[in-house]
Amino acid sequence: MKSAPIPSSRPPDDVSGQSLESDEQKRLNKLWETPATLYGWLTTVDHKTLGIRYIITAFAFFAAGGIEALIMRMQLVKPDNHLVGPQAYNELFTMHGVTMMFLFIQPVLSGLSFYLTPLMIGARELAFPRLNSFSYYAFLFAGLLIYGSFLVSAAPNAGWFNYTPLASKQFNAGPNIDFYTIGLLFLGVATTAGAVNSVVSILKLRAPGMSLDRMPLFLWSSLTTSLAILMAMPALSASLIFLELERNWGFHFFDPNGGGSALLWQHLFWVFGHPWVYIVFLPATGMLSMIIPAFCRRPMIGHTIVALSTVMTGLIGFGVWVHHMFATGLPQLSIGFFAAASMTVSIPSAMTIAVWVVTLWYGRVVLTTPMLFALAFIAQFVIGGITGVMTAAVPFDWQATDTYFIVAHLHYVLAGGTLFGVMAALYYWFPKMSGRMLDEALGKWSFWLLFIGFNLTFFPMHISGLLGMPRRVYTYGAWENLALPNLLSTLGTFLQAVAILVLLVNILRSRKRGAVAGDNPWRAGTLEWMTTSPPPEYNFLNAPLVKSRYPLWTKDVESGPALSNDRLTASTSVLDAEFAGPVYLPEGSLWPVWVAVGLLVTCSALLARMNIVAVVGAVLTAFSVARWVRPGSAVEGNGDIARWGMVLLCVTEAALFAYFLAGYFYLGVVNSAWPPPGIEKPSLTLPLIMTLVLVSSSATLTVADWAIGRGRTMLYRIGVVSTVLLGSGFLTLQAIEYTGELKHGGPTMHAYLSMFYTITGFHGVHVFVGLLLISWALLQELRGYVTSERPAYARNVSVYWHFVDAVWLVILTVLYLTPRLYN
Repeated sequence: MKSAPIPSSRPPDDVSGQSLESDEQKRLNKLWETPATLYGWLTTVDHKTLGIRYIITAFAFFAAGGIEALIMRMQLVKPDNHLVGPQAYNELFTMHGVTMMFLFIQPVLSGLSFYLTPLMIGARELAFPRLNSFSYYAFLFAGLLIYGSFLVSAAPNAGWFNYTPLASKQFNAGPNIDFYTIGLLFLGVATTAGAVNSVVSILKLRAPGMSLDRMPLFLWSSLTTSLAILMAMPALSASLIFLELERNWGFHFFDPNGGGSALLWQHLFWVFGHPWVYIVFLPATGMLSMIIPAFCRRPMIGHTIVALSTVMTGLIGFGVWVHHMFATGLPQLSIGFFAAASMTVSIPSAMTIAVWVVTLWYGRVVLTTPMLFALAFIAQFVIGGITGVMTAAVPFDWQATDTYFIVAHLHYVLAGGTLFGVMAALYYWFPKMSGRMLDEALGKWSFWLLFIGFNLTFFPMHISGLLGMPRRVYTYGAWENLALPNLLSTLGTFLQAVAILVLLVNILRSRKRGAVAGDNPWRAGTLEWMTTSPPPEYNFLNAPLVKSRYPLWTKDVESGPALSNDRLTASTSVLDAEFAGPVYLPEGSLWPVWVAVGLLVTCSALLARMNIVAVVGAVLTAFSVARWVRPGSAVEGNGDIARWGMVLLCVTEAALFAYFLAGYFYLGVVNSAWPPPGIEKPSLTLPLIMTLVLVSSSATLTVADWAIGRGRTMLYRIGVVSTVLLGSGFLTLQAIEYTGELKHGGPTMHAYLSMFYTITGFHGVHVFVGLLLISWALLQELRGYVTSERPAYARNVSVYWHFVDAVWLVILTVLYLTPRLYN
C-alpha cells in the first residue's frame, strides 16, 4: 500500500471544453451566476451553493446534537450523578436523537447528493432548481422551529421514536410533543421535495450514453434512498397527523378506551423507521463505492452486484419493521417471519462489503485520508451488522431490547457507518468544491481521534447493555457495576468532539491556504472530475457523451449535444439515456422562500393554537406556490420533467392514503366489532352519487385535455369549468354527508369515526387543492400561457385530479363497502 498523495491530473481541453475561457463560456458564466446581492443570496438556485449550505447547516445541527450528547455523557460519567435532572435528560436524549436522525444524517447526505448529482450525470443543474431552494429553506426553518422549543422550555421529551401513550396528552400535556409532531411534518415536506428532485434528475437528466448500467454507484444509492423516502416518509406523516389530531382535537387513534391502540403508533413509526435506517446508510455506501475504486486504481469489481444489492436493501428494508417490536407480545408466527426477514436483509449488505474487499484485494491501495475513513466505515459497519443479526434472533432480542446493547448497535450502524462515510466524502470531494486540498496530516489526526473516540464511546455500551443497563435512564446506582464502561464512553465522546474540531480547523485553514487541487487531484474516473475545481457556474459547456462507467479512465468521453447559450441542460431517456432534447432550467426566485415562510407561519401558529394566523399562513403558502409555478416563468419547456415530478408527488400522496387505510384496517382487527355497536355503517346512497359526480369530473377534464392539445379553446374552457363545478358539487355533497353522520357521533366518539373523518377529510382537502390547481390552469389559459403548443401545465394538473378521483374509488371500497362484509 502507498501513502503518498496522488498528483493532479487534468482532462484534455477538447473534452471538458472548459480549460480555455471562450466568449461563449463567459456568456454562460454571466447567465448562470448568482448575483452578488442580498436578493441573489436568498434566491440562488445553484445546486452547488445550496448543497454546501445543506452541509454547513446540517453540521451546525450536528454540533447542537453533539453538545447534547456531551451533557448526557457527563451526567452518566459516574453513578448517582445529578448534573441534570430527569426531565432535562429526557429532553436532551430526545433532541439528540431527533437532531442526529432528522437534522444531520439525512440532510448532510442530501447536501452532498445535491452538490454531486448534476456533476456526476453531466448536467448543468437539478431538474427543479427552485424546488431545491425551497427544500433547503424548509429544512432550515423546520430545524429552527424544533429547536425553538428550548426557548419556551418545552423541548420534545418522549424519545426520537415518540412512543404512545407516553406521547399522548394524558401523560404529556405540555407543547413538547407538538413541537415534535408539527416540526417533523414540516421537515417531511422538505425531505419529500428533495427526494422528488433527486429521482427526476437522476432518471431524466443523465448525460447521453449514461445508461442505467453505466450510472455511478453513488447515484444508485441516491436513487434508491430517494424512492424509499417517497414511500416511507408518508408512514411517519400519517402517524404524526394521527397523534396531533388525538392530542389537540380529541380524536382516538392510540387510546384503547376509544377503540384505538398504542401499538398502531409503533407499527406506523417503524414502517418508516426501519427503511429510514437504510435511507441514511445507503448514500454512505454509494460514496464508498466511488472512493474505493479511485484509491485502488481500478474499476469496482462487481459493479452490477453492488447496484442490485443497493436496490434489494432498500426493498427488503420495508419488510422488517416488526424487528423493533419483538417484545410487544405479537403472535409467534409473525415474529418468526420478521425474524427471518431481519436476517435476510443482511445478505445484500454483505454482498456489497464482499465486493469492496475483493476490489481492495486486487487493487493498488493508496492510503489517503479519504481511504482511511472508507476502511474504518467497513470495519464499523461490519460490527454493527453482526450485532444486528444477533438482535434478529428473537430470544436474544428479548434479553437485549431497551438496553444499551441496542444503543451500541444503532450507533455502529448509523453513526459509525454514516459519519465515517460522510468524513470520507468530505475529504474526497472538498477539492472539487473548493479548489483546495485538505491537509493530510491534520486529516489523519482527525481520523485517528475519531476512530479511537468512536470505538471507545460505543463498544463499552455493548458491555453496559449485557450487564443490564436500560436505555434512556438518567442515572444508575454504584452497585450496578456500570461505572467503568460509562466512564470510558464519556471519554470517547470528548475524543470525538476533538476530532470534529480538528476537521473544522482543517477546513478553515485549507479554504485559503491549502494546496491548489487541480481538476482531478485523485485521478478518478467519473464525470464530476471532468470539470474545473471548483466547477464553473454552468458545470459543462456541452453535454458529455458517455461510453463507459469510468469515462475519464477509458478516455472515451466526447463532447455531446451542443446546448445553446441559455439556461438549458440535456434531457435523456430513462433506461438508455438517449438524447431527448434540451430542458429549460429557471433562474432564482423569491417565491420558493415565501412558500417556506408561509409554512413556517402556519406551523408556528398551530403550535400556538392561533388558528386564524395558521389560515393566513396557509393562504400565503398557496399564493406563493401559485406565483412560483405560473407558466412562462418556471415550468415552461419542462413539460415532460414536470410530469415526472407530478407523478412522484401522486405516488407519495398515494402512500399516505395507503398508511391511513392500513391504520383503519389495523384498528378494525384489534376491535371486536368494526364499526362498534351503537355506530351505524355509513350510508351508500349519497357516496355513490358523490362517486358519479367525481368520475364525471374526470371525464370532463379528459375532454379538456384533448381539446387544449388540438387548439379547441372554447371546448377546453367548457371542460374545465364543468370539472370545477362537479368537484365543487362533490365537496358540497360531502359536507351534507358529514352533517348527517354527525348525528350518529363525531370523530371524537370512537376510533372508527376518527378514521372515517380523517381519511375522507384529507381526501376532501386534496379535492379542494385540485380545484385550485385546475382554476389556476384555466386562468393561465385565459392569459395566453397555456396553448395547444404549450399544454403541459394543464395536463400535469390533470394528472393530479385523476389521482384524487382514483383515491376516492379506493376510499369508497374500503370505508363504505367493506363494513358490509362484517357481521
